[in-house]
This record gives sequence, C-alpha cells and structure tokens, in this order.
Amino acid sequence: MSAQDQISDEVLISRIGKGDKSAMKSLYDRLSKPLYCFLRARMGDPFEAADLMQETFLEVWRGAARFEGRSSARTWIFGIARNRSVDRLRRAGRVVLAEPDETVADETPDPEALAAAASDASKVRACMEGLSAPHRSVVELAFFQDLGYGEIAEIEGVPTGTVKTRIMHAKQLLKRCLAAFMKYR
Repeated sequence: MSAQDQISDEVLISRIGKGDKSAMKSLYDRLSKPLYCFLRARMGDPFEAADLMQETFLEVWRGAARFEGRSSARTWIFGIARNRSVDRLRRAGRVVLAEPDETVADETPDPEALAAAASDASKVRACMEGLSAPHRSVVELAFFQDLGYGEIAEIEGVPTGTVKTRIMHAKQLLKRCLAAFMKYR
C-alpha cells in the first residue's frame, strides 16, 4: 500500500484544491471504479456512465477548492455525479420516478430458493438492470459502495425515509425477479 493510499479523501480534495495533480490521480484511482458502477446503474449505458464519470472528476478538479467538508468527500463526489446524471436524463427526457405497485401480492420464495437464484450472477445483473434508476442507484450505493442511509440521502437529494423505502422496494423487486428465474429452472 502506497503512502497516497493511506491519505483520506478529504486530504486529497484539499490538495487537489491547491492544484496537486498527483492527489487527483490518487483520488481517481481510488474512486473511478465505484463511481463508474454507480453511474452505470443510474444511466443503464456504459458509454454515458464513462462520460459522466469524466465530467464528475473534471468538476471535482475545478471545485475542490470550494469543498467545505459539510459531508464526506465521497458523498460530495457521488452527489456531483448524481446531479450530472439527473441533468443528462432530464435533457434526454428519461427521468423515471415511479414506485412499484404495492397492490401486487408478495410471492417471495423460501430463502433456499432465493440463495440458489442469487448465486447466479448473470440473473442478479439482469434483475438489477430491470430496476428503475432510483432503485438501482440506492442498491448500488448501499450494498456495493457500503454507504449509510444518511449519505445516500445526501447524494440522492431525498429524505432518509425515501432512501429506506426505495431500498425496501428494490429488495422486494429483486426477490420477485429472482423468484421468476427460479420458476424456469
């Protein structure tokens, strides 16, 4: 592990604000993959996700000196990415904010069947792709980026309760999707 790997994101942001290119490289190396995964989940298009990731890091470079530390550096960066993705989706007319139909009965299979379905990564990816952008986003942030509800709420620009609700609905939708795969085994 290099010395740069041990430096906090906040210190790197401070250095970037002073024009330190090596700090920018370290931050990029550290966060580019999780940020790309987050944007890929939101956008559904790998090329748009890569483009938005670059725009986000450019904004980090330009705005690092203005970072006030009211949130973690990671939350600030993911918030920039989220805002950029929302802007892009709005321009393209693709903003989808619908919640799942709660009148549909929950026909979740037993845990053993779910575990068997979840073991197949391609099925999980297919189910993730079927989620709406808001649901994919919170799942990505909570389970793959290991962020807390408060951080996710800040990134998404919604109340914490909305994050909890989205995660609950996303989990239900994923269970149903994986259960459908089980029917065709």
